[in-house]
Amino acid sequence: MQFNGNVSEQELLMYGVVMREALLRILSRYSLACEVDVEGSEVCVRSLGDARLNIGLPPYSGSSLPSSLEPTVAQALSDAPRTDRDFKILLSALEFLLPSSRWIKRSATEGDDANFEERHRHALIFGKGGLFECSTMTVGLAVMEPELSYPFHKHPPAEFYVVLSEGDWYRQDAGWWSPGVGGVVINPPEAVHSMRSTNKPLLALWGLIEGSSQSTLERKSLAGLS
Repeated sequence: MQFNGNVSEQELLMYGVVMREALLRILSRYSLACEVDVEGSEVCVRSLGDARLNIGLPPYSGSSLPSSLEPTVAQALSDAPRTDRDFKILLSALEFLLPSSRWIKRSATEGDDANFEERHRHALIFGKGGLFECSTMTVGLAVMEPELSYPFHKHPPAEFYVVLSEGDWYRQDAGWWSPGVGGVVINPPEAVHSMRSTNKPLLALWGLIEGSSQSTLERKSLAGLS
């Protein structure tokens, strides 16, 4: 997936906004329908609705996608769901933006697959160092080769995943489960979580919500009661 130098900033911004709007509709539907993770999903929707995009400025994060992973990304995008109108729009926008995006990786830790670092990548799309500057959230696209587990980890911001492939997700209060293609996963602040691919590549769009630490959410909840 080579860098596309022929795309104008105006085109990039247009597709960035299109992607954000499709993602907002998908998360809003989930927020209205879900009976659990209600507060977390509402925080994600508000943050995405407030997101304002600008073309990113140096210093950028990441580098180009390794050629060894190009077939994995191509297969994952080809297999991703397009029956729903918003998913079709989301994926079309992603396909336009990815050639201009930079890719980052997580370092392996003790006990991880020895080849983990070279078998996954994240395209950084919104947020500091990404294709678009955004103060309310960081959004990326995770890609993993088949039969690969992501390290257990946690972080202060709340997080969402829009699941675009088969795969299993883990959260400390729920254990392992399969949200299904087109599903949504919400991870509260500081929740230990992970994911793993099946015999196919894993593809998921994720978002970290700025200012959504547990203490911040608790203050907002208390403020709403006053």
